[in-house]
Amino acid sequence: MAVGTISTRILTDIANAIRYQAGVATLYKPREMAAAVAALDGTDAGNYQAQQYMALESGVLSESVFSDIADAIRGQNGLSTLYAPGDMAQAILDLTWDVGYKVRALLLSDGTLEFNYYDRRRAIHSGTIQQVFEVDTSGYSSASARSWDSVKLQVQKVYIDSSIASVGITNCAYWFNAFSACTEIRGFENLSGITNATQMFTSCSALESIYATSFTNAITSSTSIFYGCSHLVGGTDGFVPTSSSGASVCKLGAGGVLTDPDNDTREWANGFLYTDGLIEFAKSTTPDATRELYDSGRICVNAKYQAVGVVPCYSHRSTITAASFRADMASFSKVNLAFWFYGLSLRTVSGMSNLAHLQSMRYAFNGCSLLAELDLRGLDPSTLTDLFYAFAGCSALTTIYADSTWALPSTASGSGTFYNCRSLVGGNGTAYSTSAYGYARMVIDRAGQAGYLTAA
Repeated sequence: MAVGTISTRILTDIANAIRYQAGVATLYKPREMAAAVAALDGTDAGNYQAQQYMALESGVLSESVFSDIADAIRGQNGLSTLYAPGDMAQAILDLTWDVGYKVRALLLSDGTLEFNYYDRRRAIHSGTIQQVFEVDTSGYSSASARSWDSVKLQVQKVYIDSSIASVGITNCAYWFNAFSACTEIRGFENLSGITNATQMFTSCSALESIYATSFTNAITSSTSIFYGCSHLVGGTDGFVPTSSSGASVCKLGAGGVLTDPDNDTREWANGFLYTDGLIEFAKSTTPDATRELYDSGRICVNAKYQAVGVVPCYSHRSTITAASFRADMASFSKVNLAFWFYGLSLRTVSGMSNLAHLQSMRYAFNGCSLLAELDLRGLDPSTLTDLFYAFAGCSALTTIYADSTWALPSTASGSGTFYNCRSLVGGNGTAYSTSAYGYARMVIDRAGQAGYLTAA
């Protein structure tokens, strides 16, 4: 912390500037000044009572007092200026406010981009205003034309205030395009009636949730609306859009990408990647304290993922050599492993018995060319129906263990289940055949029943 002498006159000047802008006679302690600056909106500017300079006093004053005031000033004017204590009073007096009812996008200190419609700029969501952008309600012809395009990578969440509903906005083309760090959008019901959603969510690669209590879908233009939204999961039945999905899936209910916050059926597992190359999945949010954590993320266990790269920590995929499922995974009501481990360098997998109500293994281990053995003992297959290309390309896979009672339900299907599993041999000696690699071989290999599983 820096040490120096600050005149009481500087503090009084700052306080008088606040009083001028707020139209009050309030006496402020130093630590109260930042909050007072942040609360200014120009409503009563000029109607104030100045205070006289105090007698010189001595004491310790944290430099955070001034850094907080400077942050509050920057939050008001949207600048990046560095302010010395002696500059702050004038900077406060220089503040002006964007008055009048306007649609604005406000970047807040917690990474939220809030859209609202008020007289003067103010945020309903928590967080200090960092930057303010006026929204052109007639629409934008490209992502770069947006007034807020420069902060797209800073946005972690979007909040659409209810005041927006009264505006009747119809063109939201490119609004959230390339918000690659954004995980959720709330208040989407307040955009009901939009007609142009061209590239609205394109390349929102981290987006998991679009929350809406209702939505009137009037969209007529929706080119590439959900292109690159591989992590987006609807809250009713785990629906995940493809890159070619159009406006018809922008809805609540089955087959829709929207989630009612009061009726969210999704369940989430946490993925903990440790420095030894193990990725562990658990319902718990607490990693294994005996291991060194490298990275973490989460995944929706009942999502019907349709693309590669959905597993947490995928950017570190070259280091993921093992996967395990903690015992608390058994408490989930259903599990889909679609695309989870596609193309990873897995050598071992453990804890498959903890996956109760497993429904899909679509592309689950596809391309795991280093995986030599898989243990399915204790796993109940009675709900497993989708085996489409589950193990395709597992060229090193020699053995799949299962309980002797293993039996798929009659609803099971899946072409290419064992495609190119050229090293695979069942427990009774049935070797992989290029003419038999579908789900029908996902049975115990025994006399009179050719399969690729080994009873153990």
